Amino acid sequence: MTIKALDRRTVLRGMLATGAAVTIPLPLLEAMLNTSGTALAQTSTPVSPLFVSWFFGNGSLPGRWKPTSTGTGTAWALSPQLQPLAEVKSHLTVISGLQNNVHVSGVEHPTGSAGATTGAGLNGNAVKAKSIDQVVADVISQGAPYRSIEVGVTPATPNGPQDSLHSVSHRGPNARNDAEYDPKAVFNRLFMGSTMQPPPDTGTGGSGGAGMNDQAARLARVRKSVLDAILEDGASLKSRLGVADQQRVEQHLESIRAIERRLDTMTGTGGTGAGGSGAGGTGGTLPPACGSVMAPTAGKDAQSEAPPAVNTAMAELTTLALACEKTRVATFMFSLPAAHVYYRHLASNMNDDFHDTICHGDAGDQSNQPRVDTGVVYAMRCLNEFLVKLKNTPHGSSTLLDASLVFVTSDTAWGKTHTKTEWPVLLAGKAAGRLRGDEHHNFPSENLSKALLTVAQIMGSTATELGLDAGRVTAPLSGIRV
Repeated sequence: MTIKALDRRTVLRGMLATGAAVTIPLPLLEAMLNTSGTALAQTSTPVSPLFVSWFFGNGSLPGRWKPTSTGTGTAWALSPQLQPLAEVKSHLTVISGLQNNVHVSGVEHPTGSAGATTGAGLNGNAVKAKSIDQVVADVISQGAPYRSIEVGVTPATPNGPQDSLHSVSHRGPNARNDAEYDPKAVFNRLFMGSTMQPPPDTGTGGSGGAGMNDQAARLARVRKSVLDAILEDGASLKSRLGVADQQRVEQHLESIRAIERRLDTMTGTGGTGAGGSGAGGTGGTLPPACGSVMAPTAGKDAQSEAPPAVNTAMAELTTLALACEKTRVATFMFSLPAAHVYYRHLASNMNDDFHDTICHGDAGDQSNQPRVDTGVVYAMRCLNEFLVKLKNTPHGSSTLLDASLVFVTSDTAWGKTHTKTEWPVLLAGKAAGRLRGDEHHNFPSENLSKALLTVAQIMGSTATELGLDAGRVTAPLSGIRV
């Protein structure tokens, strides 16, 4: 018999071989919604849109980023640097022409980062205001297990002490949320029941201290997959669901299983995943590499190069965190502001500091710096991987990408000379029907903070102004919100 009005907080429960209890949250199922799919059936609470800040350092080539025409649908085409997003064009809202008014000469990257995420400048090394993800969290995060999560692909660091160089998520002045760069640590926190908190600032994207090491070591000693522990509860639930929801639960559990396998084969000790929950998915134990009591370092970028495997792992984990409503707000730091990253895995001519040597040193103009173009296109390919995962993940009566607003920006416009006009801004997703998608809007010389206020209002904020000083605005961008 099919369940009616399943509680949104329903989880699958089981016991690990160590005796520890484990729970796996479920994605939003049709059985949890009212007949129109717009609210939770048990409480009549409207389904909240989800939010992600997706940040990439060192800017773009404005001449290759900005589409040549504005409009909707076939009236506009993706620019060369946005071509990697072709699969999700129907869910893109490109906003061009914006200017960062708190951008200060001499500290362009720190003030650029602060302006693009908070709408305000700096007071010494501290930001002056909350970042947009935390503004949104104030509105939609009540009741979620985590107010927000922050993950990163590469800890490649910039030069400088300002908080806005080391994070793009801030709860306010002197209260930054640093990213976790170790996929296995993120997995532990999401699925081992521990509290996710920002790791301490080590200057190198450290693994998060003794507390995280204890959690990681505990997982490494577990001989049973997390999923194996809850299969019985899952089977019981599936027998009471409709066909569509049964398929969603099965896909959800397999997604977690796939991440387990990938993380277990990415260890520095060379585990192959041949045993246990390997490619066949039939075993009940983890690969031998996970038997060590040492804290796992699997997948973390140790070479400052933003490798594809780490991006894939973080994209999958962030997608699951949103699907399971572990959080409704995430910050995905692909690369930090002014990051000294080396994209050496892309081509033989890319083994140089992307910030110093390539962005600043290579000859060219805003439309012609080939190695810069290679780096930006790679970042957009990585963004596309995340957006496609959201698009392919059912969420209630639609998909995660339909339900989400992904705010994409950087810390400068053109990195070579730190320009502040034609700032890269992209909104992906449809924010639960509040964005149309497949549009390009041009707002010549408009204040970048208007994009932040627009995002805040789309996500449900009643704020009528945002930003400080030259970044202060009292109106959103027109024509963006449905």
